[in-house]
Amino acid sequence: CQSDKLASYTVVMHTFWTRDRFPKHYPDWRPPAQFSKLIGMSHDKTWSLFRVGSPVSSQVKTFAETGRWEVTEGQGSLGLLDQFTGPPVPSGQGRTEAQFFLDGNHSMVSVMARIIPSPDWFVGLDSFQLCVDGNWLDTITIEVDPLDAGTDNGFTFTAANWVTEPQGVVYRITSRFPAHPAGSFYYPYMKRLPPIATFQFIKLKEYEVSEVFHHGEDDKKYEVIKSDQQNVINVMHGNEEIQEEIEQETKEQEILMQHPTTIKDNHIHSLATNKPVGRTSSIGHSLISKGDTEALVNSIVETYHNLEPHKYKFKKTRTNRDCRVSGWGAWGGCSSTCGVGEMSRQRTIVKPPRGNGRQCPPLKQTRWCGASSPSDNCTANTW
Repeated sequence: CQSDKLASYTVVMHTFWTRDRFPKHYPDWRPPAQFSKLIGMSHDKTWSLFRVGSPVSSQVKTFAETGRWEVTEGQGSLGLLDQFTGPPVPSGQGRTEAQFFLDGNHSMVSVMARIIPSPDWFVGLDSFQLCVDGNWLDTITIEVDPLDAGTDNGFTFTAANWVTEPQGVVYRITSRFPAHPAGSFYYPYMKRLPPIATFQFIKLKEYEVSEVFHHGEDDKKYEVIKSDQQNVINVMHGNEEIQEEIEQETKEQEILMQHPTTIKDNHIHSLATNKPVGRTSSIGHSLISKGDTEALVNSIVETYHNLEPHKYKFKKTRTNRDCRVSGWGAWGGCSSTCGVGEMSRQRTIVKPPRGNGRQCPPLKQTRWCGASSPSDNCTANTW
């Protein structure tokens, strides 16, 4: 899927934890069967919320055991694009939903909801790919089994806290595993447990970003100035350019005055009187009589016209110069306080290119920001 295309989705979690399906130890009170709020992230392949066969992070451990979750900062870093939540399901059977967005660089989604009550059990999906063969899936539903976070040894819904030391890994709870008769999900006569929940993903809309930084254009190597030097360079560099031009002109004039230029017509004509001022084969103030102001003025004018081609010819031999740019500035704020927005950062030209030098790279970089689940105090954008 293209990186400049944004896809908006709704995820619907349906839960089926009923006494008919799961009669063993079914909790009716303190607390009754229910599910925590739904949490989720859209991300790339470098990031994961949890992974079967691997230990969970401390943040996921806390959520699996208590249902508490703090939204992490740094959207757009560490492979994350969007973070979202859905309301809790107050009973064993019900539904909750949330909206989120993805792009071509962040086309995976992970979701998770805690089973309440339980030691450290939850339902969820890890790194589910919603872009298949370059296209966003329109809709898909996945059945899920309960998962154990590997942080508590309890076998029953209401087991006392029994920390797993050392911490274990995430594993799938089945009708026969863990193979302990006290297990609340242990049904050895079943081939497999009935689904305790499903996750349905429904594509809402695709968007195209108005301005995207194309990484291919910035693959070339440019000379970059550290951002902490940027202010000094910007202030001084303008004067430096002017000084270079002045010094260059001075050198050209000195070179040309040291090597007299022959005048083809052998005359210096007065623009005011059209009279010959003097016959000579070279330029020199000794040819102008002292006090002859008109002749002096016309000599300067004619000398300027004769020097002009040489000046331009000399400039053509100046060396090429590649563009130099500063480092990237900080990311700006999001253009939207809720819903889909953009955030950008910029860099500046420290030294412009000259001649056939390498041209400047893009000076602006844009990426997605915001969240698809608006807060209570914001007004969503109208798409």
